[in-house]
Amino acid sequence: MIQIKTAARVAVACPLTIDDTAGTLAARRGPRQRTDAMHTDTPSAIIDRIGQHGALRARFAARVHPGPADLRMLRLLAGIFRTEARWRAVALTAAIIVATVALIVLMVRFAIWNGDFFDAIEQKSWPGLVRQAWMFAAILAGGMITHAAALQARRMLQITLRRHLTLALIDTWMADGHHARLRDVAPGLANEDGRIAEDARVVCELMVDFLASLLYALLQFVVFVGMLWLSSGPLRLSAGGIAVTVPGHMVWVALFYASLGAAITIRVGHPLVRATDRRQTAEAAFREGLVHAVSRSATIALGRAEPGERRRLAGRFAAVSSTWAEQTISFRRMTFFTAGFGFLTAALPMLLLAPRHFAGDMSLGTLMQVTVAFGQVTAALFWMSDNYPFIAQWEASAARVLALHEAASDIGEEQETDRPGEIERVAKNGPGLSFLDLSLVSASGEVLVRRFNASVAPGERLLVEATPPAAAALFRAVAGLSAWGSGTIELPEGAVPFFLGERPYLPEATLAEILADPRAPGEVSRAQMTAAMVEAGLAALIPSLSVAAAWEQELSVEDQQRLGIARAILHRPAWLFMHDAMSALDAEQEDRLMGVLVASLQGSAIVTIAHRAALDRFHQRRIALTRAG
Repeated sequence: MIQIKTAARVAVACPLTIDDTAGTLAARRGPRQRTDAMHTDTPSAIIDRIGQHGALRARFAARVHPGPADLRMLRLLAGIFRTEARWRAVALTAAIIVATVALIVLMVRFAIWNGDFFDAIEQKSWPGLVRQAWMFAAILAGGMITHAAALQARRMLQITLRRHLTLALIDTWMADGHHARLRDVAPGLANEDGRIAEDARVVCELMVDFLASLLYALLQFVVFVGMLWLSSGPLRLSAGGIAVTVPGHMVWVALFYASLGAAITIRVGHPLVRATDRRQTAEAAFREGLVHAVSRSATIALGRAEPGERRRLAGRFAAVSSTWAEQTISFRRMTFFTAGFGFLTAALPMLLLAPRHFAGDMSLGTLMQVTVAFGQVTAALFWMSDNYPFIAQWEASAARVLALHEAASDIGEEQETDRPGEIERVAKNGPGLSFLDLSLVSASGEVLVRRFNASVAPGERLLVEATPPAAAALFRAVAGLSAWGSGTIELPEGAVPFFLGERPYLPEATLAEILADPRAPGEVSRAQMTAAMVEAGLAALIPSLSVAAAWEQELSVEDQQRLGIARAILHRPAWLFMHDAMSALDAEQEDRLMGVLVASLQGSAIVTIAHRAALDRFHQRRIALTRAG
């Protein structure tokens, strides 16, 4: 760990002044401080630090959100009615309701047709048969058109809802470094790509399907329970001289039958929720391993690490197979009962009503009409049972989406009083930058810097020299990407710092887009881009400004760093923070580019965080954080 001590013989503050006569930067040595630390990287110390992972991350426990998770997910989805897409969502929802009502009307007409058709057969009436054939053709055409319209409206609402949820997730996750901090404080929320792309899709598609099918089931029950009540008529039972009349007796049979089926389904299918969640987690971990292998393919090939990578991927797929088998067992139990109930539903009313037909109390047409109505009522009551596997899948995906959204939101809304002991990064009224009692800790528990105090004035150039882990931690802390440690970093109010790391971010886009980012390419003139690229030594790439490519693969590390320098020259930030931003360049090119930066950013503050003092002469002050011993 590193301590800051004051020693008269060792300099940490190294003021530099400009010698106008010589035209060069010359150092004027002054009192220096040195930060010391004990070197504790023994095997036992490493194990101890790794063991502190849990204790450190426990300080960042997720905030408890009130209310059931399902309702919180529904509130998140309902946020679409507060956006510009609300009228589109309302119109599509209305279209689904109209189509559902039309389908119910068609099903009622089909049930009536069923009775008329079998009566015509029983009566051997050719005119009646022809009339019912034409009626069936009209019902069929109406059903085809209505089903197609309902599908169109449902899918349009699904993609509209998914667009809202996806953009909400991206806006929360990809904001102010939340995505980077989540990796530090909530490693269990990995597979963000799967949560945003796949789980969000499942949540939105199943949500619309659930609402449409539930509305259909409710209308189906209300309409057909009345038809079943009237069609089945009363049942007279007598025993021992006591006669009992049960009005609409098939309604009570349907209610008892469906309740029994739902209870059995929920009982048997309850383990399916956990099994589905575990399988989706295993699938996400397997995808993450594949993505990691693809992104590190060159490194794996150079290290001849294919056998180990195959073992690791096979191990992850073994977890997929295991959870698949667990889910299959749950599906098998569900299918065993639901299939039995499905076959029984088709035959039960005919078996129960056949004696009444034989006795002449009920015509064949009425019997078939009651059979259709009974099937519709039980289908409505079986909605929960039929959708239970999909509900399990929805709950698992919703939990994963909600966990990512709430964790990213918590990072953006957290208050320092809520989580004491973190680094406080605040804006202050003054114009300068200050480090107040700043201590930095690695994610594994090692103290990298202890009680660091310093200030940087506007326009000042400061070099902070530290060990590689301490330099990286300090750079991430200033950028707001890490909160491990304590103390305060005060940034000038209203300042928009510009950060240059070892590798600039190069999306698959045109060079013009990359240079202009975060502004749109049209907001920066081509002449300005060209001048910045010439200054950075990238004149050969000027003809490619409009070319879209995977530049991270096309450019060498040296040219990637030059591109980062070109962006800094183009944007001319008031505050520039660099960490190993020119480490891939040779000493001569590093000196040239640093000179270009100093000349181009006159009046800008430049804070260079490095683990070597090669750029000492370009800075007005130097602070060295070094280990003891």
